[in-house]
Amino acid sequence: MAGAFDRRDVVVGEVEVRPARADERRRWDALVDEHHYLGFRQFAGRGVRHVAVWRGHWLALLGWQSGAFKCAPRDRWVGWHRSVQFRRLHLIANNTRFLVLPEASGIANLASRALSRSLRRLSADWEAAHGHPLELAETFVDPSRFAGTCYAASNWTRLGRTKGFARSNGSYTDPHGSPKEMFARPLRADARERLADPADRPEWACRAVSARYSKAELRSLRDVFARLPDCRRGQGRKHRLETVLSICALAKLAGLSGPVAQYGAALRQDELRALGAWRGAAGVWVAPSAATICRVMANTDPDALAAALREWAAPRLAEDADPPALAADGKRIRGANRHTDDDTYFETVTLVTHGGRPLASRCCRDEGGEAAALRALLDDVDLRGRVLTLDALRACRDTARAIVRTHGADYVLSIKENCPDSFAKLAAIDWDAGGLRRHAEEPKKAHGRIEARRVAARDLLPDTLAPFPDVQQAFRVVRERTDAKTGATSTETACGITTVPAERAGPERLLAWNRGHWQVENGNRHRRDASMGEDAARFRAGHAPANHAALNNIVLAVVFHCGFRHLPEAHRHYMMRRDDALDAILSAD
Repeated sequence: MAGAFDRRDVVVGEVEVRPARADERRRWDALVDEHHYLGFRQFAGRGVRHVAVWRGHWLALLGWQSGAFKCAPRDRWVGWHRSVQFRRLHLIANNTRFLVLPEASGIANLASRALSRSLRRLSADWEAAHGHPLELAETFVDPSRFAGTCYAASNWTRLGRTKGFARSNGSYTDPHGSPKEMFARPLRADARERLADPADRPEWACRAVSARYSKAELRSLRDVFARLPDCRRGQGRKHRLETVLSICALAKLAGLSGPVAQYGAALRQDELRALGAWRGAAGVWVAPSAATICRVMANTDPDALAAALREWAAPRLAEDADPPALAADGKRIRGANRHTDDDTYFETVTLVTHGGRPLASRCCRDEGGEAAALRALLDDVDLRGRVLTLDALRACRDTARAIVRTHGADYVLSIKENCPDSFAKLAAIDWDAGGLRRHAEEPKKAHGRIEARRVAARDLLPDTLAPFPDVQQAFRVVRERTDAKTGATSTETACGITTVPAERAGPERLLAWNRGHWQVENGNRHRRDASMGEDAARFRAGHAPANHAALNNIVLAVVFHCGFRHLPEAHRHYMMRRDDALDAILSAD
């Protein structure tokens, strides 16, 4: 920053606005945090920092971030449909911070000059930073503090007053007691018409996201369903495949596993229209019948439906700065197997994050074919740089080698008696010897018992375990459990191996990975059985069992993405708030 200046010397007509450079962002953040009444930590979503400069002196700071998720005054003014709204939110920027620095306060017309100059270049700067232009600028003004004079002077339109609720857990239910005046400024004359138009425009594609996720943009779940091949014959077909699958997903979000047709029949006309339902001769939008739903679920290719989970979940998982470890396991669809012929077999192999979010799945129709299905599943997912955890049943030499040498990932394997040679070598190690890396957790009470875990790890020489030549470490986990009521104790010991070297994963992290693997059991299989009734289901026609299992995984991914950690809570929420369920299906956010 240049030296001190006399504000009386400032010529407002010479003030220019530019983006803050990378080496100026920390200073920008500190000044806003110090002098703005709201402070500053970070932008909500994407952001652009602008600086108003006169002859090298900083006079004012403007911060733009992603537009508000929902705001009734703005949404009424634009006049868009909800299904269109969530495809257009990335075209709105919110003026979340506007600060005239103390040394520049009192300069006439500075605020309106800085704001107008910022608006002139906002869309171009946003496109340079995030890969797409903007159509609309918006802001909220606290009427107890400001009159919004500079916005009125810059031809902003006052849209109305908010109701004073903040967003909490995915919905606006947290009252903050401070309603705001909302203003908007189109960045082009026909911005409102363009935003409300259902047709997308090529220039709106988010090229920055495309480069990061290898996709043109994040697609809504309904849009992903629309890309699936429809296996029904064309004659007499009325309902689109994506409409039927979306209604099935909505019913599962509400906790219904059977009466999907009744759920669809209860949808309002505007909801059916947003889902793309068939319009009858009388101009009434018609929900698909039970026969249509059964036909779709029985004939749709289960591998294609499983691919829909990967297409929808992978770019959203890529948003994580620190990619979580993944766990893989198989699950037999017992309800379908019990109610079909003896030679029929259904199983799914699922890839789940250690947080419990499904990422990909595959259907297996041959008993004992889980290993081949798992390797096929790994071919569908980008595993580079990730860690994959597998239980003892998946400790297959070919799978382990493919993870490291084909996919560029690491693995953590549990070793038991099904690998007798490797298990014997690990059991022969003196785990009480000195020099081993150790970690012990504090005892914790859970599920009526007190549990304590400790782990010991050591390096392995090359080729110590011939079937697994890439192994770097071996570890042993000891779990001690004490019944809180009876005092009875039990001890369980498990051994494992990993290709992650010690400098990247100490014993504490190995223990976390070992525990995190069981999310595939508790966080996926149990939810699908206990809350979604998968094992009790009697679907048995065609591909229906596999497709319902794939749809259950898709719904679980949606629930996790929307911020829920307990499935019954999500079921209750979406049963009572159907608009939120439609948002989850139709929104690309």
